Amino acid sequence: MINKTIKELQLLKQVKHRRSQNKFLAEGKRLIEAALDWSSSIESIYCTERFYAKNIDDWRGFVGIEKSMINIITESQFKRISSTSTPSGIAAKCNIVEQGEPDLDQPFWIYLDKISDPGNLGTILRTASWFGINNIAVSPESVDPYNPKTVRAGMGAHFGLKIHNNVQLKQFLKTHSILAGSKEGEDVSKFEFPKKYIVVLGNEAHGISRETNEMVQHHITIKRLGEGESLNLASAASILIYVMTKDQ
Repeated sequence: MINKTIKELQLLKQVKHRRSQNKFLAEGKRLIEAALDWSSSIESIYCTERFYAKNIDDWRGFVGIEKSMINIITESQFKRISSTSTPSGIAAKCNIVEQGEPDLDQPFWIYLDKISDPGNLGTILRTASWFGINNIAVSPESVDPYNPKTVRAGMGAHFGLKIHNNVQLKQFLKTHSILAGSKEGEDVSKFEFPKKYIVVLGNEAHGISRETNEMVQHHITIKRLGEGESLNLASAASILIYVMTKDQ
């Protein structure tokens, strides 16, 4: 029975199985603590005997869940389900919360347009969570928000955000001003943000796609004061999000 369970957990490394089952794995103490703090999405816990023995008395993660949810597995079994080169010894199978259609009454959104790097996506989610931008729309053809690398880079942000996957930007045309970060545009530090808007962040290599760019109403840019061709996407996103929220 346990071997069947391990095989099912292994399949969650693949996007098609995460989407068909609406499950993903969160690996590591900090991610599981975030899941317990933010939500009740944990379905079951899997850890090694070594991890269990070391942490059973003082780790608050074990205090926050029912003992029946904890499954002790071997080191080799854990390596099979882990997505890291140095497995932590603990992982949780979590439910992906279905968000339904975007709530267009929410005034502030981030739209991720065909983002390809899972680490960048996770870092952007982490930044959005830090600054209280809770509504995230991810375009078709973007990397899966629940990719293991994205989940690790998000550092628990997934559990507190409303992440809408496979969203078409045109849904926001009638309700929100559509802004886009780019090399050309108005200096974001002087830009007067409208009451309702969605900020588009484009692909790392190719920028905002042509079809998306046709819907953009305002381009905003981070003024360069020194040298360099461009900013890393996650760095640029962090600056934009900070400016978006600094007066809130």
